[in-house]
Amino acid sequence: MFANDSRQLIGPVAVIATVACAEFSAYALGTWPSSSILWYLNLEVFRPVEYSFGFEEKLVSGGLAQSLCLVVSFLGLICTGLIIKSRFLLALASNLSLLYSALLLLACAVANNPFVQTSSKLSGLWGPSFLLAAFVFLGSLLSSAESHRGYWREIFP
Repeated sequence: MFANDSRQLIGPVAVIATVACAEFSAYALGTWPSSSILWYLNLEVFRPVEYSFGFEEKLVSGGLAQSLCLVVSFLGLICTGLIIKSRFLLALASNLSLLYSALLLLACAVANNPFVQTSSKLSGLWGPSFLLAAFVFLGSLLSSAESHRGYWREIFP
């Protein structure tokens, strides 16, 4: 394993964990609809994950198609990159996780501000969903910066 591989994996693993926890929370809510903590997690914490996949997921039977595709593709990139010791695949996974985490921040802004308002309020961003999206973004930014730093070190020794 390379020296900076563990830091490159922070972003993709954070995205995988966030999407998997959001899907598990939605599944658990379907199983135990009377649980108040599951309602809180689904409506307050993991709301941007639903908005990040858009409304096309509602049209697909099963409902897991897009999130499962995202998780499997990240796991595939990570596992293949670690097995064949390819820095490119790990860098690709970290940069794609940065793109998804930026989309998650945008989805947080959309989820916390109603569409009927003419202007968005910054006070609507502060909440558990924003903190989750911000932590995922910071982890992805760190892993993406680490992958870029590794390539710059190889180019300019």
